[in-house]
Amino acid sequence: MTRQAPPREVPGAASPLTQTIVAGPWLQALVLARFPSALYLSVGAHDAVLPVVTSDALMLPTAVRLSVAARELEWGVEPGDTVTVGRAEIRLPDLLVRVVREWRPTRVRVWPHLPEPRLLAELADRLSTHVRSPDLMDQATAVCRAARAGDDAEVRRGTRRLLGAGLGLTPSGDDVLCAVLLVLWGVGDPAPIALLGAAVQDRWSATTSLSASLLGAARQGFAVPEVAALVECALRGDLAEAGEALTSTLAIGHSSGQDLVAGLAGSLLALAAPNARPNTSPDDSRTLQPAGRRTP
Repeated sequence: MTRQAPPREVPGAASPLTQTIVAGPWLQALVLARFPSALYLSVGAHDAVLPVVTSDALMLPTAVRLSVAARELEWGVEPGDTVTVGRAEIRLPDLLVRVVREWRPTRVRVWPHLPEPRLLAELADRLSTHVRSPDLMDQATAVCRAARAGDDAEVRRGTRRLLGAGLGLTPSGDDVLCAVLLVLWGVGDPAPIALLGAAVQDRWSATTSLSASLLGAARQGFAVPEVAALVECALRGDLAEAGEALTSTLAIGHSSGQDLVAGLAGSLLALAAPNARPNTSPDDSRTLQPAGRRTP
């Protein structure tokens, strides 16, 4: 009888956002989706998703990150299969991930002193040239404005329209809501983000499990580094750096990057409203374009 080869061992690093799942007791996880650079595992509640990603994948804030690139790895599982997670291990038939350290996901920093409304509006206008659906931008403005005004009914109305709207693992409406949540986090006022976060959480089941988990992370200010950088640049009114971050954000997914930009641009318009906070930032009239296409 031929002895079966032992599974390949690969070291990994866990996010503190999902460390308790990885380090906890054994559980059976359902494979939701598989891509060359990422495996998405359902590990409990609807929004409890554990991404396992290769070293060249997007750095999702909830992920276990592996030390190998996608070209060096075969997952050996399909959607619908089950794998074992727990005790700092992820066990697949042909792969054993041993979590040996923790990594720190990117979190949007708080910028309590916003640029003047004119600059925020200018940023929004320039970002809007990369938005494929102006309606998504308008909806982001409405939701962000309602959250800052404490209008629970309007926040929930906007959330119902956006959550789960679109195709894919992270629908367009969810990407917009992620951006709004990140902007509200960056502003540093806990009341609006609590209001919108509660409205989103109450309707988790209206969207995909992966998207729900990423919305939960955004509610705490966590995002992939590219998006966090763009949000921070916008909130501090840094047009030059925003152009660099915009290039990376637009490259995310088939349409996710554009939809995140729509959410950011719409939120900036809400912040630029007459009740926005005053600012003492210097004037900057440089053009915001993706890197490589900026004017001198």
